Amino acid sequence: MLTIVRCLYRPGGADERLAIRDVHVAYMIENRRWLDQGGALMSADGSVVEGMFLVLRHETREAVDAFLANEPYTRAGLFESVTIESFERFVPHPDPQFLEQLLVSAREWIARNLRTHEQRG
Repeated sequence: MLTIVRCLYRPGGADERLAIRDVHVAYMIENRRWLDQGGALMSADGSVVEGMFLVLRHETREAVDAFLANEPYTRAGLFESVTIESFERFVPHPDPQFLEQLLVSAREWIARNLRTHEQRG
């Protein structure tokens, strides 16, 4: 299961993180088996760190919650908000023909449902 985690710093949180950044990076290294992607969320002009973005590989939501509960920035109370969402990856996909298959499936669904709708209409 892939999970997107979006954490936005509370006022002052981005600056406060620097004092424990080494602990945060060590935690990420220790848990890299769960990390698919990650990085800083930046302001539109790229000049201000606004938060943290992670894509995690975990089997359950409880495992994601446990990962975050032990994450140093979370433990330090640096985030104003945290959103967690399940994610189904389409691109890149292990099957190189996935998008083509998805296109065929979408067109079949549209044809079937439009035909049904037109017959009822």
